Amino acid sequence: MKVTFLGTGTSVGVPVIGCDCAVCLSKDPKNTRLRSSLYVVVDDLHLVIDTSPDFRQQALRHRIPRVDAVLVTHSHADHIFGLDEVRRYNTLQNSVIPVYASAETVEDLKRIFNYIYVEAPPGTFRPRLEMIAVEVSFRLGQVTVTPIPVLHGKVKTLGFRIDAGGYSIGYVPDCQTMPDSSLTLLRGLDLMILDGLRHRPHATHMTVAESVEVLRQIGARRSYLTHMCHELDHGETQATLPAGIELSWDGLVVTL
Repeated sequence: MKVTFLGTGTSVGVPVIGCDCAVCLSKDPKNTRLRSSLYVVVDDLHLVIDTSPDFRQQALRHRIPRVDAVLVTHSHADHIFGLDEVRRYNTLQNSVIPVYASAETVEDLKRIFNYIYVEAPPGTFRPRLEMIAVEVSFRLGQVTVTPIPVLHGKVKTLGFRIDAGGYSIGYVPDCQTMPDSSLTLLRGLDLMILDGLRHRPHATHMTVAESVEVLRQIGARRSYLTHMCHELDHGETQATLPAGIELSWDGLVVTL
């Protein structure tokens, strides 16, 4: 199982437009963060979790060869506005690509991308997507995907657990509250990736300290924070984290 962090930033990315703070002006490449997205490869299965507005750039940067399925955590703009770029993979693969999300998110996707379902004039290209609502674990070949319900403020959001070949990862990029039932679903992971926006409290995201506490409860072999804003300098923040918990960065690859 190979996991690539395509983007690790919050909704506005880092640097932030019009900002001249130390992190936005930093020359450390780990302080440059595109909007959050994850690419998971298991044998010949290629999964993307969330298609951010930066997805085209991410696909080119990491030379993503194919997309067999898309998992969507929720329908906020920073997690879905790159979905149209998947049409290129329809052409390359000559196939319809399934998109898995909650029933509420599926309805939002159908509304936002309603042009997908209108007959296209000859010579034009539109994404060919099969929207599939999920609530419980499902299989993609030899891979088991388990939706993980969490709260992103008052918005019901999904994370995902992926199990394959004796290894497991958890990915929850937007989360402010995680119920005990979801914590239970994340036990025994090799790799856990969790929202850690900043140090100051936020109405819809975990702080670094809150994320660290939840990561301790989950107890994965390796843990990373993602979805970080420009208030977190990579080096300074990493130095404050306990052993076994790290900040992710764009381009980080973890192989299990």
